[in-house]
Amino acid sequence: MSHSILAFSFALTLAASAQELTADEQKALVAKLQSQRAQFPALSAEFTEERTTRLVNKPIVSSGTISFQAPNKFRREVKGSSPSLAVCNGEELWIYYPAFKEAEHYTLGQRQVFDDSLAALTAGLNFDGVEKYFRVAARREGAKYGVSLVPKSSGLKKYITALEVMMDENGNVSKTDATLPKGDRVVTTYRAAKSTKQSDAKFDFTPPEGVNVTTPLGK
Repeated sequence: MSHSILAFSFALTLAASAQELTADEQKALVAKLQSQRAQFPALSAEFTEERTTRLVNKPIVSSGTISFQAPNKFRREVKGSSPSLAVCNGEELWIYYPAFKEAEHYTLGQRQVFDDSLAALTAGLNFDGVEKYFRVAARREGAKYGVSLVPKSSGLKKYITALEVMMDENGNVSKTDATLPKGDRVVTTYRAAKSTKQSDAKFDFTPPEGVNVTTPLGK
């Protein structure tokens, strides 16, 4: 069998296994996900991220950990040769680059566009208000769900143009596939997910001594 026939057969299999949800089924799924996040507001997981960009020939692969506490606290740590740390306690967001001794500090509540973009991105984790920021299309693939999110506002489209989320029926995210402006793509695979309450101190950050701090949104 030729490669083209094999590819066509595989495509037919995928099409047959993916079932688009009706509007009522989709509404029920989003409500279920919101209810589950309200019942289990915390999560943590390990992740592997593969970024494809037109600027380099090979994908950039990194790994790390993420912790989230609904509605808007998170800590995302990237390890390896280009480490970084993003920490948000719901009032402040810090992005720290230890290799360069640089940190960016953002105060929420200063810029509506920035706040909405941050809220939209965390909505992808807890699905709270997700339909405010995205056009949602959901499908069932075997025992999993696939949710396609397309931003509604032009402001959010500056950060992301499309997001695919794969999860099990309990709302545990296994994979996300983000398409960014200018065609860049970030595929993130999650593992070892736990719904364990996080310490509030985990979402606070104080820059180490000697770190240069900038405030891109102003003071």
